[in-house]
Amino acid sequence: MAAANDRFDTPEVTARIGLLAPPSNAIMEVDFYRSLPPDITVHTSHIFRTTRTVSADAMAETAGNAVQTALTLVQTQPALVVYGHAASSYAGGVAGNAALASRIAEAVGVPALTTAGAIVHCLRSIRARRIWYIAPYPPKIAQTGADFLTAHGFEVCAIAGMGIDQVADLKALPPQAIYDLGLRTAQKGDADALYICGTGVRARGVIGPLERALNKPVISANLATLWSALDRLGHADRFAFGASRLLEWQKRPGI
Repeated sequence: MAAANDRFDTPEVTARIGLLAPPSNAIMEVDFYRSLPPDITVHTSHIFRTTRTVSADAMAETAGNAVQTALTLVQTQPALVVYGHAASSYAGGVAGNAALASRIAEAVGVPALTTAGAIVHCLRSIRARRIWYIAPYPPKIAQTGADFLTAHGFEVCAIAGMGIDQVADLKALPPQAIYDLGLRTAQKGDADALYICGTGVRARGVIGPLERALNKPVISANLATLWSALDRLGHADRFAFGASRLLEWQKRPGI
């Protein structure tokens, strides 16, 4: 007799990831579902926020409402909760980011990680020290990300922002614009890797082309978050994200 799971075409779920995303983010969950192994699922709650501009007020409101939103994930029984908003984590600095992850973990009762922390973890996994950094945000918001990386010991060799100041416009940013800005930014001195900030932009498809053009690792916010989540769950070897060569870069002795 065929096994029940074979008969009903229902893969056994080995782990669930709870995802906290800003209200305008229609990209991160899709990136996760397109990239996760079939037995690891993602379950998303969007954080309530009244502010619609990419601003310090929006960053504070998003982080302030995160714990309450995280409680909506409890009954999905996640193995891990991901806070998928880099810019608001950066605004809190190193200590604020760590405190936010701790509050979410305590509320839900499972480990939590933030995209900001995932970026640091992922860049260290490829032994990158010097970073080209691009972000879709206005200059002041983009700078908080550079400051966060600097506080963790990275050297930001070049920074470029796209000036998008309405959160609803992030998901409409053409991948070509991300690709072109990545190439231009990489002309400003040498670096070990390119980091594309923003969990709400469509960067997944440009990673492979940019890696081929630069012959350097390209790490997006969603890529780093997905890999870090799988790493925390003990499944980093099952990572895939478009045409990313992350696992190959990690095996190299040095960049």
